[in-house]
Amino acid sequence: MNWPSFFAPLCPPSEAKDALAEVFRLVASNPPAVGDFESWAQKNPKKWGGNCKACGLSVFTAKSDALQLLRRVPGIGNFARANLSPEAGKLMHTPHGGNSHHTWWAPAGFDHAAAFKAVT
Repeated sequence: MNWPSFFAPLCPPSEAKDALAEVFRLVASNPPAVGDFESWAQKNPKKWGGNCKACGLSVFTAKSDALQLLRRVPGIGNFARANLSPEAGKLMHTPHGGNSHHTWWAPAGFDHAAAFKAVT
């Protein structure tokens, strides 16, 4: 699998598993747009460029966890879902407070916006 050029070395980590899950992500746009899928490493490479987790995207495997975060984050009014397959990259459980948070690393050229549909 070919990874984006901005990914840190040895990223995704070897313990990450093939993406095979229904996931939820907070998005600003409805329908989801390309800008909803920029990693921290893309937004601020000087600060986050060497951080593997920052090269990936935050997703949840439990809809309830996405809804809980949606209520806490002002200005983000939507969330979207996707059914990821191994061709969508790698996933690793990276929980915050025991939730279903995962970091997802998508391969170069992956069409994030096409894979996700807004949840209403």
